[in-house]
Formats: sequence, structure tokens, C-alpha cells
Amino acid sequence: MLNLIKLFQSFDSITTTNDEDRFAASPIPGYEPHRLGKDSQGRPLLLISTLNVRSQSQLPPIVLEHLRVQYNLNCRVSRPDGTFEEGVFTLIHCTEADATLQDYFLKVMSTIVISLGNQPNQSDVAHAMNQLIELFRAMMNGSQKSVQGLWAELFLIAQAHQPDILVEAWHTAPEDRYDFAMDNQRIEVKSFSGTIRLHHFSLEQLYPPEDVKALVASVPVESSQAGVSIEELREKIQIRLGNNFDALLHIDRVIALTLGNTWQQASDARFDERLAEESLEFYETSVIPSVNPNLPSGVSGVRFRSDLTESPTTEISHFLEEHRLFEAVFC
Repeated sequence: MLNLIKLFQSFDSITTTNDEDRFAASPIPGYEPHRLGKDSQGRPLLLISTLNVRSQSQLPPIVLEHLRVQYNLNCRVSRPDGTFEEGVFTLIHCTEADATLQDYFLKVMSTIVISLGNQPNQSDVAHAMNQLIELFRAMMNGSQKSVQGLWAELFLIAQAHQPDILVEAWHTAPEDRYDFAMDNQRIEVKSFSGTIRLHHFSLEQLYPPEDVKALVASVPVESSQAGVSIEELREKIQIRLGNNFDALLHIDRVIALTLGNTWQQASDARFDERLAEESLEFYETSVIPSVNPNLPSGVSGVRFRSDLTESPTTEISHFLEEHRLFEAVFC
């Protein structure tokens, strides 16, 4: 797997100037038409070469808080050995000094470079940039879910026998009713800390449509300095997904949408993976303590807490036949 972080760290800093458009760059091994660079402030950037660039329409530049994208840019690039080259590239520039965000940028761009290959056209590059821009815009918004809740969802994907199917079924928006949905199957992941399996539910989650089978995965999440971070779970999933680049970008999209502007604090959070493995339990929605679903007229959006301590657990293996989502968890 391409690792742009290690490659970037091997670059020497270029002479500091006040010129923000001055940078050094080198070909990316295995993807030589493209370049990885470092600007005079030590920030990372990529130069992506495209096919038939002269015959293609000019796309407008995009400037965000931490990111700048310029299409079909004439560049004169100084190599680390002091020589120069000229070419037309799409410039993707991380304009943030924070090392954590720079690493995130380089990880996402590693996936994008591989997915683009050596000879992308402008529409391929524009589509990839739209995905990158969506991630960075999401990181400027407020968080949609707790770090603990996101960790529990990633944990379930990381330990699944077929993580690609769970990623395919993973919600496209953090506010979706269920975390995983495929065909007529649903899985809602709930996390808890402490000794009591106390979870928050909406009434709708526990009363799915008649033809839908829904299970709740109850995950203990205990903070631990020796534990595993969200980023480490992502890396585990990445290894198992191999070259499924669409799935990797979907993971990054959900993480960015979920964490929003809390990504820096989230990077330091670590939770006990072994405890989660040993105490993960599944429950049918029908056995979870609930309120009467026959609500008075005008009442909606009911939410409540349920203690699952006395609720009977279920073996997910009971629902494997013709249930592709459930099968992906344990078979």
C-alpha cells in the first residue's frame, strides 16, 4: 500500500521564503507521472498529471480553510537534487500547519493516487477532488456522534469476517436510523461504559417495519491508554479491504462527517479492544425494554434509555440464512 506519509517525511525542507507558490516535489514511486511535494512552510502538496489536459475545459480553483485545489496549473518544479522540470498538473495543497491534519491529508491522498492510477483524465481527477473536498468541508462542521460511538462502529467492521460488506452497508449520514442497513436487515451499534448496558434508543429503532429484521450490537467501550484509536481501527480495516478504494474513501467520508471539527481531540482517544471483543453482545429489538409504541396523537420523536442487563442475548448465527449483512459479521 502506498504510504505518502513516509515519503513526505523523507523530504528535506526547502529554503523558507515568503513565496507560498514555491515548493519542491519528487515523482511518487510506482506513480511517477504524479508528484509529492513540500512547500516553503513545510506543508504537503500533490501534483496530479492528467491526460489530454490541453483539450479539456478549465475548472475553477477551490479554496477551503485547510485545502487548496488548482486545476491545469503550469508548474516549474525544483527537485531535491537542485534540477528543475516543467509541466501541467492539478495542485492539491494542504494549507494547514497541524501535523495531524497533514497526516490525514496524506493518508487520504494515498488512496486517491492509487485509485486514479498513472493516467487519469480530468473528470477522474475532478471526481476524486470532490470526494476530498467533501471530507475537508465535513471537518469544519460540528460533530454528529460521540467518539465512543464511532469507535464502536469501526470496531464491529474491523472484527467482521467480511468487512467490505459492512462498509457497503454503513450509513451515509450519521443521523440515519440504523448504523448498518442492507436489504431487509439492520444493525444498530450501541456503546456503553461502566458495568451497566444502558443505551439510548429512539422508539423507531426498536420497532422496524414488519419485513425488516433489526439487531442491536451492544459494545463496551472503556477508555485505555493501552487501547486502540479510531485511526488504528481504520488501518486494520484498510489492510483487510486491500484494493477496495471506494470502500476506503467511504470509511473516511463517514469518519469526517461523524467527527466534524472534533477530529483533533478524537485522534487522542483510545479504547480497550479486548474488552470489546470479549463482551460484545447482540439483541433482537423485540426483547429490549421499551415504551408503548401506540403514542398519543401529536407525539413523535420519542427517545429513551433502556437497561439491557436482564434482556436475553441472541446468537447472530440464528439469522445467517439469506441474511447477507448478518452473515458478514461472523461467517
